[in-house]
Amino acid sequence: MPTVLVTGVGGASGIGAVRALQETTAHHVVGVDMDPDAAGLYLADDGRQIPPASDDAWGRVMREVIEDHGVDVVVPTVDEELPELGTLPEAVPTVAPRPAVVGMALDKYATYRQLDDAGHAVPQTWLASEAESIPEHAYPLVRKPRRGRGSRGIRRVATPAELDRALDETDRSDDEVVFQSFVEGTEYTTSVVATTDDRLLAVVPKEAIEKQGSTVKGVTRSHDAVRDACRELFESLSPRGPMNVQQIVDDDGRPYTIEINPRFSSTACLTVKAGVNELDLLVRDALGERVPRSDGYDAGVYFLRYHDHVFVDKDRFRSRVSEP
Repeated sequence: MPTVLVTGVGGASGIGAVRALQETTAHHVVGVDMDPDAAGLYLADDGRQIPPASDDAWGRVMREVIEDHGVDVVVPTVDEELPELGTLPEAVPTVAPRPAVVGMALDKYATYRQLDDAGHAVPQTWLASEAESIPEHAYPLVRKPRRGRGSRGIRRVATPAELDRALDETDRSDDEVVFQSFVEGTEYTTSVVATTDDRLLAVVPKEAIEKQGSTVKGVTRSHDAVRDACRELFESLSPRGPMNVQQIVDDDGRPYTIEINPRFSSTACLTVKAGVNELDLLVRDALGERVPRSDGYDAGVYFLRYHDHVFVDKDRFRSRVSEP
């Protein structure tokens, strides 16, 4: 039975991954999180607190966890950890795209430049330092941090008169803020399931009906234009690992890629429920198994995220959580 380490088990992506792996596979799941009271530490078979990825001790503590629990493969769900994966033991694979794709995807401006140069449909994007060159016809805009996740720091800018206020509201430097043309339409969050040897196993589009940082209400859709656009992104980027592609489909049915998450998303569990177990497939792929392409998925599967509880008796509380 392989032992799978899932990071970020205090968040929606990590908890979803833990539950999906436990419900659909025989893997032993170890959960880690920087919060000592993270619910996922108790949902997993074993749990341990670790420092944040910004801490110099992150790599050392992760190596200790890997050794102590005999971890066979690591599934990261936290953006900040992705650039640090190279500090982990080479013998233990990680389920993530190749480093060049990670580096691009974590930088929204670099993502826009690379995808635009390759001919993919993307909203026009400027750094805040280029704000004076934004034409009036480009409005409304969306202000975003150049690096960030979970819809944090996002603000709509309706007119040029609001631009200065949008700049004043953030303490980030002008090179760390982007403005992106607003695309009116329907948001999609799509699982692109790719193996380490660059085979595309599946593309599963999901409409993001409602978001509160992450998607809280969604549904799998059969959308040819979204699938085709995501296949083209796969061919351009050769991720060699999971990607979550976020797009807006405009009123003419054209998908515009607004962001790429170089990891499993919080809706990976919906992909699993719809018939493509991307977590299990890519864990097995990372371990060297030749996994099959998907025969398809079920469209029209709805996803509703809700609050739940984990009850822990006093003898168990913190007993499975050790300080770094």
